[in-house]
Amino acid sequence: MRGVQPHVLRLLVAILAAVGLLFFFDPLGLRLASSSSLGSFYPTDNKAGGWFMSSTITHIVLFKFKASAGADKISTISNRFLELKEQCVTMAQQPYIRKISGGRDNSPEGLQAGLTHAFVVEFESAAERDYYVNLDPIHQSFKKDIEPFVEKVTVVDFTNGAF
Repeated sequence: MRGVQPHVLRLLVAILAAVGLLFFFDPLGLRLASSSSLGSFYPTDNKAGGWFMSSTITHIVLFKFKASAGADKISTISNRFLELKEQCVTMAQQPYIRKISGGRDNSPEGLQAGLTHAFVVEFESAAERDYYVNLDPIHQSFKKDIEPFVEKVTVVDFTNGAF
């Protein structure tokens, strides 16, 4: 940009950076960068050789229940976990969890290390996952309520295609 004053160029870069940050972090909750708002322009998964990497966060939770937790209590806890999808909402009372699935381990490999139940939770962004993990009052209450029945919890999160 020949002939442009350095202070004008710095201002332009600062404005572009600010717009980029607002678009990426979305503090107003406008979901400008979500895959649904971008329509079919961006694919929603990262197929082998694909050019787009989804920013969806997958949150995997593995439980080992205490021997004293009976089958009925384990079933109740598991169903409560699945219900978090509808119960966990934003300040605007909108559900933000994309998907939750889960069930009892049935792997024949014998590598479970005592873990008996697995749940997979998907979030649109790391910010939504972070809110869920650290602040959501429904999730915080759920974690506290199940403490007496859970011996071990293992959690692994990842962004699809980020290695």
